[in-house]
Amino acid sequence: MNSVPALAAHARDTRYHYAASHSFSPEVEGRSRLFTAALPCLTGIGMVYQALATARDERDFPPPGSLVDVGECRLHLQVAGSGSPTVLLESGLGGMSSAWAWVFPEAARLTRVVAYDRAGLGWSQVSTGPKTAALTVERLRAALRQLGIEPPYLLVGHSMGGLFARVFAAAHPDEVAGMVLLDAVHPDQHLVSPAIGVHMRTGFRFLKVAPLLARLGYIRFTRFFGSWSKGLPPLEAAQADAFLCSHRHLATTRDESLAWEVFCQEVRRGGDLGDLPLAVLSAAREVLPGQPELQQQLAALSTDASHTVVNGADHVTLVTRRRYAMSIVDAIRQLVERLRR
Repeated sequence: MNSVPALAAHARDTRYHYAASHSFSPEVEGRSRLFTAALPCLTGIGMVYQALATARDERDFPPPGSLVDVGECRLHLQVAGSGSPTVLLESGLGGMSSAWAWVFPEAARLTRVVAYDRAGLGWSQVSTGPKTAALTVERLRAALRQLGIEPPYLLVGHSMGGLFARVFAAAHPDEVAGMVLLDAVHPDQHLVSPAIGVHMRTGFRFLKVAPLLARLGYIRFTRFFGSWSKGLPPLEAAQADAFLCSHRHLATTRDESLAWEVFCQEVRRGGDLGDLPLAVLSAAREVLPGQPELQQQLAALSTDASHTVVNGADHVTLVTRRRYAMSIVDAIRQLVERLRR
């Protein structure tokens, strides 16, 4: 995402200098009028392309799990395995249940596991409610109750999903048996690390226009978010690619980014995790200044914690590449076995 504003600025400067040096050329003015006339046509073609491709995606990728009515919307949940505790997989910003393709089946060999899509993401319906972590948690709990999936829960949160996991644990400590944080967000990261702050602001600026670009077919045509699904099994990669081009999915991703500070405030109010069994897994590649120290602070949230740096993994591939995802499965296995003892 960092390259997008730079490319936009370069294009803007190029247009300015070109116009200044050719402002009186009839040939240039004619080409400009032709482009202006053609722009609505190109926009229309892009919108038709996006609409047809979206309809094809809806036909080719039906929901693999269940759609559960939680009142204001229906949430998509996939459930597999048996036993206790139940592992709940919480995705990061823009993520969805397909991203857990490597972790989900392996965790199901150990115990019951649930992967789901937050409201408006993946196969879940859009909710008209406010964007808060507390409401997200209560929707998930309502869906679990409808499916008869009782606590205790082992919460696994990747990236921003770590914020939701922490709010869940703070609101319902009697239901949470343990937690795994995967290169998780620290609620103060954008405040204490200038590099992380710049990185986030740059990405969030692009997310503001991403839904419009998706509607015009640009995101799909360029496969702008293709790296987010690379490394997943073929079916789940295709599912993720389809939704990462979806206007609805990207509009929800934008809205969650706009609610970032709300989520962080909710986490800060929750405090630490006491002696809750906690495993923190951190990426080793493409790490911004200040991030290692912030990950160590996450590990210090509990007096019963372990911290592992996964060599070779970056923030995304920690989940989407099998060899790194097996580290997540190992962390889940260790906590499940320990909790059962």
